[in-house]
Formats: sequence, C-alpha cells, structure tokens
Amino acid sequence: MNTRVNRLFEKAEAHDLDSIVLANATEPMLDMTFFYVTRLGAGGLFEGSFAICNPPDKVEVITSILEEESAKHGDFPVHAFKVREERKEMLADSLKDAKRIGVNARELTYAHLLYLKEIRPDAEFIDISKAVAAARLVKDGEEIEATRVACRIASEAIVEVRDFIKPGVKETEVAAELCYIMQKKGAAGPSFDTIVAFQENAAEPHYRAGERKLADGEFVLIDFGALYNRYVSDITRTMFMGKASEKQKKIYQTVLDAQQKALDVIKAGIKGADAHNAAAGHIDSTEFKGMMTHGLGHSIGLNVHDGSGLSPAVDVTLEEGMIFTVEPGIYIPGYGGVRIEDDIAVTKDGYDMLTTAPKDLVEL
Repeated sequence: MNTRVNRLFEKAEAHDLDSIVLANATEPMLDMTFFYVTRLGAGGLFEGSFAICNPPDKVEVITSILEEESAKHGDFPVHAFKVREERKEMLADSLKDAKRIGVNARELTYAHLLYLKEIRPDAEFIDISKAVAAARLVKDGEEIEATRVACRIASEAIVEVRDFIKPGVKETEVAAELCYIMQKKGAAGPSFDTIVAFQENAAEPHYRAGERKLADGEFVLIDFGALYNRYVSDITRTMFMGKASEKQKKIYQTVLDAQQKALDVIKAGIKGADAHNAAAGHIDSTEFKGMMTHGLGHSIGLNVHDGSGLSPAVDVTLEEGMIFTVEPGIYIPGYGGVRIEDDIAVTKDGYDMLTTAPKDLVEL
C-alpha cells in the first residue's frame, strides 16, 4: 500500500478523481510530488517522466529507458519508452478509463497540460495543487529521518567551516568550502544557493555570495542547507570576524531570544502566526523595532519552500509531523544583520529540534 498516494486522494476527496497525473518537464521544472509518491531518492533525474496515481493507493511510472534502472528501485510498475510516441501510447493506455484527472497545476508546465489534453481530449483536468500541498505538509517517519540526516550534515559542516574563515577570504570561497564539506559528509549537494554575507551584505536576507573579502570586526552570516535523498535542510548561523562590538552582541542576543520566544510556543494545535508574533513581538519591544522584515519561517521537505509558512500572511494550524524553519532576524541597511535559523519537526507538546549546530556567539 502506498500511503502517500492514499493521502493525496484523501486530501483531494472533494474532487472525486479517477486518476492523478504528476508530470516532470526538464530540470529545474520537476514536480517534486513525483518523488513524493515514488520514493525515488538517490538516483535518476526523470525528466519527461510521469507518475500515474489511481485510487486508493496505486502508482505506476512512465519513464525513458535512460531512467529505467533507477525507476526499478521503486515498488511500482515501470513502463519504459524508447521514443516519445511510445510514451504517448503508454499515457493514453494508463488514462483510458479516467474522466476526472487531477493535476498539480503549480508544478505543471503549460506545454504538458496541452500534451495531456491532446491525449485525453474528453477528460476533465482538475487543479489539485492545494490538496497536494496539504498532503506533503505533514511528513511521515521516513521523511522526517531523511530531513534529520540533512540537518545533521549541515550542522556538522557549519562548525567545521569555521577554521576556513579568516580575514581576506571571499564570500564565494566560504560558500564553496561549505558545500565541499557537506558533500564529504554524505550530502548530494547544497539544497539551494549558499548565502555567505559579510558585514553590510548581511542586511539583505536573500543575498548571494559575491566577491567581497572579509575584514576584522565584520558580520559573517551563512544561510545554507544540505540535500539528502532529495530532502533538504535550511540553517543559518551568524558569526563575527574577531571581537564583536557591543552593538553586534546586542543584536545577536536579541535575535537569539526572539527565536527562543517562538520555540516556547510551538506545538501542535497553535496557529503558525502565533509563533511569528512571539518572535517579532520581542524584537519590536527593543530598539530594533521593525527590523525583522520577513516571516518567522517556512515549511521544508522535498523543496526548500514546501508550501506553508510561519507568518501572519499564512493561515496554518500546526500538526505533528510538519517541519518548519524558525529564523528570526534583524537587518540594518548599510551596517549588517543577524539571522539565526533552525529546523524543527512539530510534536504534540512542542517540537523536535533537527538542527544541532551550537548557537553561542562565535568570534572567529
């Protein structure tokens, strides 16, 4: 029994579907829900592949002979095509009895939608992307453990990379070294473009590592993650090159306290906005009012931004098994910034801390 397929159909129950089709285009336009239902972790790119789900819990995969061996690692029927015309015939056969077909419109290219309509012009294609997001939001044990490994790799790597960070080093060099360390520890690669931001660059939450060289007394903000079996981690640590100033120490402690305020309220049953307000409220009670310019966190899983968030803009009630980042920050344009980010799995009475890197103030 494929419990994940079953979960998709349960969340999409109101649509009364005959089948669900998950389609991959070319990288990076791959629907990660394809990997969610197939559990194909380590191998295979699966461009141009389809997963056909049938109620209550069946899945079959149509893929090229290039990916046939990788697909055989899954527990489902595999149909391998040599030429595209064979793929069309396989899809037509798999969907021949389906009248109402669910598609994940958020991850489906327009070209693929037209392709499916050409194959089944008499079928109704229904957007079930909200149901897909809801199904993937609560992780099963296998997903939590994969994320835990990704978090362990990242947590160990950020400690190890400290010895590499010295005056004169470039942001890009630190980013490259960190990725190298993570892959030595078992990561398939980084889970997103690594952010390394020195001094004033640390005031940009989504800055990308550049050519800036590090000097004494500067902020060193590193936001990164490890990719393991397609699951991601996302962690941020902020350090200081040499001795931190009193202002830098005050900013750091304020962010650290704000994160703890949020963690203190997180548990199953609360609104995600409540956790955000706990952190932002603390920051706004200090001289740094208004300097946390983003939501407290976001869900992670097969994607770095996996469909939900801890923010007043997102209406989500926390459930056991949801995994979120908790990442308050203070950003002062032209000066610098601090962000402290960890990944947690929501539990009945609180949370399971998945990232383990120390959060004490580090002066390099």
